[in-house]
Amino acid sequence: MQQVAEDYWPFGVACIVIALVLLRLLARERITLQGSMSYLGFLIVLGAMAVFSNTTTRIARALGFTLLSNFFFCTAIAGLAILHLRALVMLSKVHLRSIALTQELALLQERLDRVQAAQVPTNDLAATAALKR
Repeated sequence: MQQVAEDYWPFGVACIVIALVLLRLLARERITLQGSMSYLGFLIVLGAMAVFSNTTTRIARALGFTLLSNFFFCTAIAGLAILHLRALVMLSKVHLRSIALTQELALLQERLDRVQAAQVPTNDLAATAALKR
């Protein structure tokens, strides 16, 4: 059992390094906090599984896995599938929002064109100020 714990510590270190890179990107505002929290949670879970491999081995055996590495891969694939689904939802929201903004911009442009066409050009300062608004 001790040999198993020693085999997976590089995996835990890799998760910690990736988490530190993620925190650095957050600090530099390259990525948003909302989008990275689930990814950070995923890394913490995988890192904890690697560091506490004795407990992870018991859980894996209870779930029917004979090798701990298979349990790691299964957990990683499930986590990545969830992260991918979350990214698809966010992408769909952004796409719908950009369509709505494009439509609103087109309506505002049409209104502005109608207002400019309806006004008679004068030298009045009030009319010039109204056009600038």
